[in-house]
Amino acid sequence: MITPPSGVVVLVTLGLLVSGSMGERERSLRLPNATYPLFYQLHISSDIHKGQLLFSGNATIDVAIRQSTNEIVLHAKNLTDIQITVHRLMAEGSEIVDDLTHTLHPTAALLIIHPIENYQAFEEGQQYRLEILYTAIMASRPAGLYYMDYRDEENNHTVYVAATQCEPTYGRLIFPCYDEPGFKSNFSIKITHGSSHSAISNMPVKEVLAHGDLKTTSFHTTPPISTYLVAFVISDFGSISETYRGITQSIYTSPTSKEKGQVALKNAVRTVAALEDYFGVSYPLPKLDHVALKKNYGAAMENWGLITYKDVNLLKNISSDGQKRKLDLITQNHEIAHQWFGNLVSPEWWTYTWMNEGFATYFSYVITDLIYPNDKMMDMFMTHEADSAYSYNSFFDVHPMSHYVEGEKDIMGVFDIISYKRGACVIKMFHHAFRQKLFVRGISHFLEKYRYSVANELNLFDALHSELQDDEYFSHQPWASRIREIMLSWTHSEWLPILVVTRNYENNTITFTQRSVHMKDELWWIPINFATTQSPNFEDTQVDMFMPPQPQYTVSLEDLNIHVSGRDWIMVNKQHTGFYLVRYDTDNLMAIARQLQTNHSVIHPINRLGLFRDLGPLIEHNEIEQVEVVFELLKYLELEEDVLTWNQLQDTIECLTRNLHGTSSQSLFNEFVRRLVGPTFRRVYVEQGVNLAEDGMFRGILEIACSADLPECLEYTRRLAKEHIIDKIYFKDGSDYHAIIDSVLCMGVRYLSDQDFQRIIDMMQEIDRASVYYDDIIYALRCTQSHRHLLYYLEGLMGENSTHMVLSEFEDLMYLLYIYKSNLASRPVIWQYIERNYKVLCRAPNFLEHFKQLAGFVPRHQRSHFERLRQTIANHMMQEGLNTNQTLIEVDSPLVGKKMKITENFQDKFEQQIHKWLLNELPQATSRSDALLSASLSAANGSSRPQGVLKEATRVLRSALRIVDMYR
Repeated sequence: MITPPSGVVVLVTLGLLVSGSMGERERSLRLPNATYPLFYQLHISSDIHKGQLLFSGNATIDVAIRQSTNEIVLHAKNLTDIQITVHRLMAEGSEIVDDLTHTLHPTAALLIIHPIENYQAFEEGQQYRLEILYTAIMASRPAGLYYMDYRDEENNHTVYVAATQCEPTYGRLIFPCYDEPGFKSNFSIKITHGSSHSAISNMPVKEVLAHGDLKTTSFHTTPPISTYLVAFVISDFGSISETYRGITQSIYTSPTSKEKGQVALKNAVRTVAALEDYFGVSYPLPKLDHVALKKNYGAAMENWGLITYKDVNLLKNISSDGQKRKLDLITQNHEIAHQWFGNLVSPEWWTYTWMNEGFATYFSYVITDLIYPNDKMMDMFMTHEADSAYSYNSFFDVHPMSHYVEGEKDIMGVFDIISYKRGACVIKMFHHAFRQKLFVRGISHFLEKYRYSVANELNLFDALHSELQDDEYFSHQPWASRIREIMLSWTHSEWLPILVVTRNYENNTITFTQRSVHMKDELWWIPINFATTQSPNFEDTQVDMFMPPQPQYTVSLEDLNIHVSGRDWIMVNKQHTGFYLVRYDTDNLMAIARQLQTNHSVIHPINRLGLFRDLGPLIEHNEIEQVEVVFELLKYLELEEDVLTWNQLQDTIECLTRNLHGTSSQSLFNEFVRRLVGPTFRRVYVEQGVNLAEDGMFRGILEIACSADLPECLEYTRRLAKEHIIDKIYFKDGSDYHAIIDSVLCMGVRYLSDQDFQRIIDMMQEIDRASVYYDDIIYALRCTQSHRHLLYYLEGLMGENSTHMVLSEFEDLMYLLYIYKSNLASRPVIWQYIERNYKVLCRAPNFLEHFKQLAGFVPRHQRSHFERLRQTIANHMMQEGLNTNQTLIEVDSPLVGKKMKITENFQDKFEQQIHKWLLNELPQATSRSDALLSASLSAANGSSRPQGVLKEATRVLRSALRIVDMYR
């Protein structure tokens, strides 16, 4: 326990809990602006080296009074034994204010210091010093000051360490403070800890004083810093270091860690230097530490001068090949980029979280791409960031990038896909539209102007505007004076724009139409650039024009100095740098298809993949004018070697596969896909010998090929599945491990013979059911195309005779829905399974809800069968008195078959056209491949009942179930 300094009278020994006039009134969750912190002296004492979780603190805060007030309001949460002394600071010294008390407001997590008798105690222009003593308990999760442990096997004991996580609102769990990003102040930090441990913080160590079995480590004073960036770690870790340009960087690891972080250290040194050079703004601190922790949540935290990481993100396999290495680099460089975006300049409020996370996300890729040009990091940006940003509208609570929040939970909520990924995409758009070097100069101006301070979006936009006004080209553009308006149209909109490009081939004009993907009344200033047959020039991505925020806008190509003939193609949004979807008229799409079939390399690979990203929603919602144009665009793909394009294409092919399932075009379409993907699969997996376990970038090609039953792919995955399941030759572990295993094993068990299926079932009786190996196998078996094997699988996994040791009854039904969605062959089997097991299933508390969801997938030709099954279940539930307060979905409910209506409408509208096109394209539609496939199906379906059945689900299944929850 920290004792009060000698000579100080402790005036308040016990605070009031929401009592008196200060506590009774309803309060804002925001701090008032009447007072402001000038300086913190923070002293934390901890015996974490003994495994003790109680810690004590002494927070001394100098406060300025901006407006006369009767209270000083700070944040404090879960702090106990609070004792406060208040001094009025004067030129000639200080005096104790002796008629004050304090109130705790737990709902708003506020500590309110106020007079015992209500009067205006604190006058404008005065300064006060608050000395606050308190105790608190460390958390087991990263919130405030939290603890971790590791086992020292050599000395046979457990070692405890402590670290901080203050972002976004957890500083108040460690010390009383103005816990909002806008209240920046200098911090002088001391940590008292066991002599077996050491302490590090934001700034370098100033001195270490020993006293008995304890030490007190003092640190140099920080520059102005927001409370969410205050950090310290108490541990017995060792470190390696390197100094470059006067900045010492260190990697801290536990003594038991085999990997000491040499690769991470080298990357950190290169990245800090690269960011300094790129923005022309120096890193302001003398050191930057990187600490590998065995924490259980979050990849990393960007504390100024002291970044903490989950150890596997900083150390594990960081020097290995493939996706794991790249993702680890991005994680580290994201946090390093925060040292400028968020730390040097902080957001005025969490409304502008995207100004932290969007910039750190985007420029972590830009800088990593500069340092490691062979890694094609901007390609990975497209797959890991942009893809999610384009699809977020379907799965997440949608809000604008600039979104005001107040409560702690709401603040946590803005650390989402919108702030990170959408923010990054919008920043990328203007980085290109405003010419990259010019944009960077504007950002540099912004960072220098608001160094050690806070800013809002208007400050950022004005800095960009200033640079554009000084540019000879941009200053003369008609939109140059409207930068605020342009940017706000993106940061204050919720949805994603669709830009429809319609050419008038007679008068040589283009009409642009814009609308929201959600049909909401939102309009944008959309940056547009052009590539044409005669002038592709995809490398120049700066804006040619802005479409103003109006529904329709027509321009003359001649006025834009664009020269095209009637059969020429026009593409907008070069390299897909703009964050919007594009739709072209059919004639223009056909012209693009002709170019792709003639020489696809003329069109930039990112624009090739962008075509299919843009077409995806059209296909999904049956909004294609002529479906033949989609197949003409697909036709060139047997020449496509770009992996990124194939990965983007996967959703389009899966959508078409789903919509053509069960039609006369199904086998023809599979043959068409085999023709397209075959050359690429053979080049990647046969000729180049790609190791899928080391580079997950090629998974999309494998999944497309095997889903279309390409014989070489089926053989490849069958061999790997046999090696893994039967021969127990395990794949290399890594961040993509489960995704890779899932792809290979799922495809490898699609067409198991009875003998192989029985062999696997027998093996599973001997396998440790807590092992990852067991998880791999049981999760893969859901992919079998054999109806009999699927039924045996479901019966054993969750049927009447199964044991719910891992899958609960609640999870049973969710998993059924997941299999129904992911394996088209399972659909009739699942209805058969429900018919057999409804007496067990309907006892689950969530049966009605999940049966309703499954009912959405009833095709029209099975409606009568569904009605009979529904009536049978309803009668049984009535007899048993089950769910008496709710009713089973009615047969005439509009929800029945709703999910299938899009597919059925697609088939009604397009299936005959597709069938005709495929017959024309495949005049000798192969019987060889179909015969080979039929043999596999015959072997797989002609099975006898296995002797054993599966009994448990898996940890991996639980992850899959969360995916299903998005559709609820």
